[in-house]
Amino acid sequence: MDALCLAAGQGTRFGSLGRYLQKCMYPVGLTPFVAYSVHNLLRSGAVRPGRDRLTLVIGHHGDQVRRYFGDAYHGLAVAYLDQARPEGTGHALALAQEALRPASSLLCWLADAYVPATSFAQLAAHRADTVLTLAPDPAGENPRVRTDVRDGRVVRALQGRGPGADMGVWKMAPDVMRDMRDRGADGEIRMLPNLQRMIDAGREVGYVEAREWLHLGGTAPTPEANVLRVVDRVRALEGLEGPA
Repeated sequence: MDALCLAAGQGTRFGSLGRYLQKCMYPVGLTPFVAYSVHNLLRSGAVRPGRDRLTLVIGHHGDQVRRYFGDAYHGLAVAYLDQARPEGTGHALALAQEALRPASSLLCWLADAYVPATSFAQLAAHRADTVLTLAPDPAGENPRVRTDVRDGRVVRALQGRGPGADMGVWKMAPDVMRDMRDRGADGEIRMLPNLQRMIDAGREVGYVEAREWLHLGGTAPTPEANVLRVVDRVRALEGLEGPA
């Protein structure tokens, strides 16, 4: 199973820091934030070096991502896809489908999310070809990412009322990626509204559950406080000692 990481975001919530640093390359210890999820992808067994490939969609400060991961990372082949303009997560998925022409589902995630190995493994093992990862929604986060589930399926992928929130970690079928086409009022093609359109038309979307949602783009209680909380938690999970 190949993997796809969306790492083109401009990091607008990072303020002036985002002018010179790609958000996902924020250092945690001596390692960029996104690299911990790539390590976990390899630990999960969902991808296999020498057989599978990781593609990184890059844009803003994409050269930083290229220089760090190179053409291979711990034996896993690495490729890059340029998203020239920030046109949304759905646009990135459609762009990847057109360029890669995958024959089966891809493991996909937003680069500012910390993904444990168990989440990658659960997604890969799920019987459905399109699956979301749901986590408890931190207080004060965007209510648009709340979901509703019934009978093991996602019935609302956005603006739901359930306790679970989409944390930006998915298994995506090629035809779902290809059908990311509707633009919002801001001109961007976003994943969740397009996926909801497909669910309304009868598309089955499964889900797995994670214990917590750690992502650098959070705003609760403030962007600064969220970054400190996430970095401290990732350091603890990765066994890094000493103060951040």
